[in-house]
Amino acid sequence: MRDKSHAASSGEEMDPIPIEDLDEVGLLLTELEISQGKGNLILCVVASPAYRDKVIEVVKARFPARVKAVEKGDNLISDLRDAQAKKDEILVWMLPETLGNDILEALNNFRELFYDAGVPSVVFMTPAGLDDVIWKAPDFWRYRGGYHIIKGDEHGRSLQALDALSIPLDFSYRNKEDLLRRKRINEHLLEKIHNKNDKERILSEIGTVYSLLSEPRKAIEHYEQALAIAREIGDKRAEGTDLGSLGNVYFRLGETRKAIEYYEQSLAIASEIGHKGGEGAELGNLGNAYSCLGKTRKAIEYYEQALAISREIGDRGSEGRTLWNMSLALDQLGNRTQAIECAKSSLKIQEDIEDPHREKIKRKLQEWDQQNQSQ
Repeated sequence: MRDKSHAASSGEEMDPIPIEDLDEVGLLLTELEISQGKGNLILCVVASPAYRDKVIEVVKARFPARVKAVEKGDNLISDLRDAQAKKDEILVWMLPETLGNDILEALNNFRELFYDAGVPSVVFMTPAGLDDVIWKAPDFWRYRGGYHIIKGDEHGRSLQALDALSIPLDFSYRNKEDLLRRKRINEHLLEKIHNKNDKERILSEIGTVYSLLSEPRKAIEHYEQALAIAREIGDKRAEGTDLGSLGNVYFRLGETRKAIEYYEQSLAIASEIGHKGGEGAELGNLGNAYSCLGKTRKAIEYYEQALAISREIGDRGSEGRTLWNMSLALDQLGNRTQAIECAKSSLKIQEDIEDPHREKIKRKLQEWDQQNQSQ
């Protein structure tokens, strides 16, 4: 085990980790080494779930580790209370991309339990999750020991985009229980109906439910079945939608180049059949994907095309989301002034249509304002 640990820390077994992250991962391993046998709370921010798993594998190559996926606040509390870790063991906690109030309250109110476990805990979260923690679980944030940002092999951008995963406009739900109910109803219908158009629609909706439930492989399975039917019956619009949905899932998995392949196919179909809404959506998705790859100027070109279409068809929601994504890209290029202008335009639209994402834009504008004042 020691030989393997040394290899991991020196980089010999860290092929999946790009050079730009080696130092940060090395610091994480060092902090865990120093913390062995005592409680410590270490936060690790990683944008891509797939890349997070790579980092966890590096940790597991160095230390005995138990990995826990956090789904509910109550479960987190009970797991922390029951944690009887060995002194050389590491506890690894994976928070979901979206943190519900129950998880945020558990983190904030029971933060001492991470130290009471008697061994170091590494809590993995996304940049969006970190934003929620800072604002909604401030005591947990202040209670941290170490803090590491792992950029990722695709520049850690994949989860910053506001519209990274498009959900059909007619798809509404209130909570996880509502999603599970929709899944049960659709699975029941799938066994009863024979019309292929209906089967395609239901399979596609089940895919969306699984995607929202953070079960990407099952989502892919159902989207692929829907896609096969759409092609069989010659429904080009459904085919394009299913291709775009597959692209979204691969994007969330961190497989951005594969996502681009699906987005491009979907865009070609939307252009062919004159589906302007679909065309604008895929242009926006391509912008997100290229921004994720660090090709920011190319991303802005796609955002500009998507913005023109959203304004042409009067889709204010898409216009607001595209302006927000464009503001993030402009800021990456160092054009803060123009980024702020786009963000303010986006915020005005989001407030007009009462989009819940408007709070995120407000916080970002406040952050930029504070940075400008300190310079």
